[in-house]
Parts: sequence; C-alpha cells; structure tokens
Amino acid sequence: MYKLLKYEDTTRFEKNGVNFTGYDKISDDISIVIEKVEEGHFEEFIHNKSTFTYIFLEGYGTFYLDGEAVEVKKGDILSINPGTKIYFFGSLKQILITTPAYDPKYEEHIRDIDKTESPYYEERRNINEK
Repeated sequence: MYKLLKYEDTTRFEKNGVNFTGYDKISDDISIVIEKVEEGHFEEFIHNKSTFTYIFLEGYGTFYLDGEAVEVKKGDILSINPGTKIYFFGSLKQILITTPAYDPKYEEHIRDIDKTESPYYEERRNINEK
C-alpha cells in the first residue's frame, strides 16, 4: 500500500520569516513540509514531542540550538531532538521531516527574534542598499 501527497493539495503560508508548503500528515508517525527562507526564522521555539530533521536543498545558514551556533549548507542534514530551543538565520530551501508527525500543541514559543541578531544582517543590508 502507498500514500501519494500531491503538491496541488498542499497548504502554503508564511510564519516568522519562513514560507511553508505543508503536506497532509503522512501518518501519526511522520509529517513533511518544504521551507523557503530568505533571512531566517524569527522565533525561538521548542517542540516537546517531535524530532525535527532538516534536509538542506539550497543555500546556507546558521541554526541556534540551545544557544549553540550550528552552520549548515546545501547537502547537509540536521536532526534536532525534542525539547531543544531552535531558531535560525540564512537563505535556505529545506525539507523538514517531523517524527512523530507535527502537532502544534507541543510547540512552545520562547521569544521573537530581531533580524539584527542575524550574523548575516549586515551582509543583507549592504545588498539591499545597492
């Protein structure tokens, strides 16, 4: 048996600087979204149930995991355990796989992130001023 999720059936939305393309939940065990980020995810949060596994398709960035900077780029895979504080900066296209399937009731907002905290802030500002 199989389950086919069609792109035309996805839900698209923006949240805290991330453009999400969300597919229906595959099962209670797994969900998948595609994320496109120009500057970063401007919210620090914790998900207390799911492991977040990112597959980076394009770009580069810096994830902050419990305050530790982790550099990522195209071709890398990053797996983050439940209960880890997460936010990130960069220009990225990535697939996010959550196991078990994402459930917003287990997500906890820690704080909003200001763009000026980004290590890429000056770089992007200089590009935009040209």
